[in-house]
Order: sequence, then structure tokens, then C-alpha cells
Amino acid sequence: MRFFAIVLCLFVSCARAASPHKEPVTFSIANDVGSGNSVFVVGNHADVGANDITKAIKLRWTAGNLWTGQIAIQSGAPLQYKFIRRSTAIGSWCNANNVVDLTTTQPQSITPQPAAPYVGKTIYYLSGWSHVDLVYNNGSTFVGAAMMKVGAGRTPNESLYKISGVGEAGENIEFVFSDGAGSFDNPPGGGNYLTKIDIFEVEDGNVFPYQPPPIFSAPTILTHFVDSSATNIPGRNVHVYLPRGYNENTSRRYPVIYFHDGQNVFDPGGPFGSWSADATATNEIRAGRMRETIMVGIDNDSARIPEYQPPNDSYQGTQGRADAYASFVINNVRPYIDNNFRTLSDPKNTATIGSSMGGLVSLYLGREFTTFGKIAVMSPALWISPNYVGQVNGETKKPLRVHLDMGTGEPQSDFDNCLSMYDTHLAQGYAANDDVEFVAGCGQAHNEAAWSARLPQVLDYLLPAIEQPNELAQRDYPPKLVITNIDNNNIATLDYSALFGFTYTLQRSSDLVTWSNGPTTLPENYPWTHRLLGDSAPPPKEFWRLLANPAP
Repeated sequence: MRFFAIVLCLFVSCARAASPHKEPVTFSIANDVGSGNSVFVVGNHADVGANDITKAIKLRWTAGNLWTGQIAIQSGAPLQYKFIRRSTAIGSWCNANNVVDLTTTQPQSITPQPAAPYVGKTIYYLSGWSHVDLVYNNGSTFVGAAMMKVGAGRTPNESLYKISGVGEAGENIEFVFSDGAGSFDNPPGGGNYLTKIDIFEVEDGNVFPYQPPPIFSAPTILTHFVDSSATNIPGRNVHVYLPRGYNENTSRRYPVIYFHDGQNVFDPGGPFGSWSADATATNEIRAGRMRETIMVGIDNDSARIPEYQPPNDSYQGTQGRADAYASFVINNVRPYIDNNFRTLSDPKNTATIGSSMGGLVSLYLGREFTTFGKIAVMSPALWISPNYVGQVNGETKKPLRVHLDMGTGEPQSDFDNCLSMYDTHLAQGYAANDDVEFVAGCGQAHNEAAWSARLPQVLDYLLPAIEQPNELAQRDYPPKLVITNIDNNNIATLDYSALFGFTYTLQRSSDLVTWSNGPTTLPENYPWTHRLLGDSAPPPKEFWRLLANPAP
């Protein structure tokens, strides 16, 4: 899908505002808090717990009792924070009274970003109602606003409704639809819609950041046996989840998550229960919180422990062979998935998730192989591989987004090991909220039910819906080219507003008939921002336009 914008002979506005983009900020304090305690940061913003003590962000200890770490904070946020002391005992972690203030509240200025190229949210809705109200949370209460009928629906009895300027760009909006006469449209399963996407259409209970097909298929799960070429790693079944609309959206390609212990990933699960990853992903995608994603559950084998253990450790006399298992995943399973399904196979679109020994092998796969750019290390069995943990401690930062978690119903030693691995990532330059996070499951034990309960946050963190090109935003709010300068050498500087995930090609013409291509940008990494392009501007006149394409 392509969009165009022709130059406007105006100069750029440089308004600054909040943005979903997060800026890493270093927090440090010297304090001897005693054994079994750590220093945390808590404040008024969600990135530092939204004043919830149990969601405060932990710092790491360094020599001299200096506690430090980077925490990514939303750009432009009016931050107020303080340092606190908390016990890291599993029996105290989720206790809101487990806190001693170390400082008073103090402000922190977070670098702002340019204002969004639109105001608030724009929502489209297909409905057979003759009148539609959007009922949404304005930050303090729910209010209603009438939607405007803007077009026909899929049938003679259906219409397309629209509303713009509600909520705040880049923030969550919680809402339902009403006919104004007592009937409400909630998402399937109940509750309210809740998404950060700015421009979207709701069709049949699903949020889409693109023009959805009139009818779309439900998610499906396929099972296939994959042979192995790896030594001592037998072939096995893999279970493949295809997201909504896969059959209709034939030009779309999808990120992929590889799960370990595949028998337990999708319903009905195995003898130990189910993660219900299919139901969870379907709900998170439908609600507009997670990207449409292909998920692959790789069955385990009777030799699960050695297959998932790194090779520089052993258990009960058997050396780990996670290197061979990695070969099976990367050289057998992944090619099967890439050859048979429409995947995005670069590291930023390839994730791996596992728990216990599966968490350990997820850490190993992410850190030792460039295939994976996102990993979830859930309740990892780090105790079984001290040599590999020592190896990780001595390494440098890898290009990864890392989720770490542990339940407070698990052993204290396992909880401490996971916190230490989080500290290791902070020491290597990872920033909390950005490329690393630690989550405690309050009261949760070491089982499928606990991992299922934590999975929505994992999926939303690794593959959030806002990290995909929003084609409706590009369609409704195309970039406006602005001439900021033409120098004495007839070189023009052009400003434009870029949206996340799009590449832009500058095209030029002297007659508005024949166009030639100028420079093409890399995919935009910010939610939105202003960018500059330079091009020659031979007299007497020159025209420019932008060709925008969503990057994979």
C-alpha cells in the first residue's frame, strides 16, 4: 500500500509533546541498605510503577554501595520519583508496606519529542446500529461522544462510523460502543476495549491498524512433524498458530515466536496443563495490544533436560546439548516455518519463549545466536547451569529485548538467581522498560497456570501492536513536506513528519508530470518524528512529493 504527499510551501512547526517513545535515564544513589534489601525507584509515572510500590523498578548494587541502573521513561513525561528500600524476600515482594523511603520525591525532566501529526485517536467502527456513541475513559470518568456516519458498510444494513480527536495520541484508550439506547458492544469475552493504537478500525470485535478484509478467518493451529539433522536431537511435532485473517491477508508477513515445551503451549495442553497461548494471543491481538503473530510450539523430548541445558554444563552426568537443539530449531524448524508460511524472519521479528528449562534455553538461544532478537525467560532454571550463567555475566550487551520473570511462590534461591540475571543485563547497559524487564508473579508457583497468567504481559512487551506500521494513520494523516531552506547552491532542505515503520522516498518533478526518485530513508524507529531530506532544486521551479511504504 502506498501513499503520497505533495510539498507545501510552509515552514515546519516544532511543537514538543509526550510520545510513546521512551528515553533511557540513569538513576543512581549511594546507600547501604543491608543484606536482603535493594534500592528501587518509584514515582508518579507508569514507567516507575505509577506510585505502586510493588511495581517499583529495581536498581543494581555496585562497589561503594552505589545503586544504579538505566530506566526508560516516556518522552516528555512530567516525572516525579523517589528512591526507596525494599526487601527482595519472596514473602515481602508483593507487600505494599515493604518500603522505606530513602529520599523525598524529586522531579526529573524527560526529553520531549515532537507532537503527533494528529490530535488524539481516530476510530472507525462498522455497525448495523442507526446511531453510535463512543463511550471512553477520559482519564477520570467515562464520557460519551457521538460517532459520525461516514460511509457504507459491508451490507446494506451496516454503516461505517468515525470519530477523531478523542483520547491522547500514544496513550491507552479504554472504550466501548453504545447505540445510545442501552445496548453496548464490548470485545468478545467481556470487559472494555483497551489499546494504544492511535488510528484504527473496529470490525467484528477486532481492532485493526489497517483496512481489514470484509470477512477474516479465525486463528487456526496446524501440527506438522519436522525431521532433524542435528546430532542426538530427534525430529518431533511442531504446532503452528496462524493469526486472524491469515488466509485473506495474502500480502502480509508476520513475526514469529518459537515456544519450547510445545505440548503445553496451546489448548488443551498436556498432562501439566496449558499456557493457553492461542487464546491469550487471540485476545491480545483482537484488542489491539499485540501484533498479529505466528506462534510455533516445539514439542519437547524425553531428553528434555540435556536438550535445554547449555553445553558447558551437565546434570547427573549428562552434558548439556542445547547447541544441538539450537541447530534443530534454527536449521530445521525455522526453515520449515519460513518456507511454508509468510514470515518476517529478521531478528527484530523473531522471538523465543520458554519456562523453567525452556526459560534457560531461551536465554541461551537469544544470547548465543543472532537469529532471535526477543526472548522471554520465564521462571528460568538457572541453578542447573552455573557455568553458563558465569559466561553470561562476563559478556557484553547483545541486541536483544529480554523479559525475565519469576513467581513469588517459587524457591527464594530461584527468585534471587533471576534477579541476579536482571542485574547482569542492567550492568551490560540494558534499560528497564526498554530492552529488559523483570516481572514478579505474586503468589504464583512453578507451573503452566502461572506462566499462562503472565503471558499477556510477555506478548505485549515483546511484540506490542504499536510497533508495526499503522497504515490507517499514514492514509489519514500523510506527511506534509515543508521547505525549510534553499541555499545558494540550490540545495533544498525538506522537513516531513515520519511515522513508525515506514520508509519514505523523495520524488522530484519540474512539471508535475514526470517524476524521478531521490533518496529513500531507512524505516522510522520513532512512533512519530520530524525528519529532514536534502535535494537539488534547480531553477526556475521544482516540486517534491513523498512515496511512503510500510516496512516489514
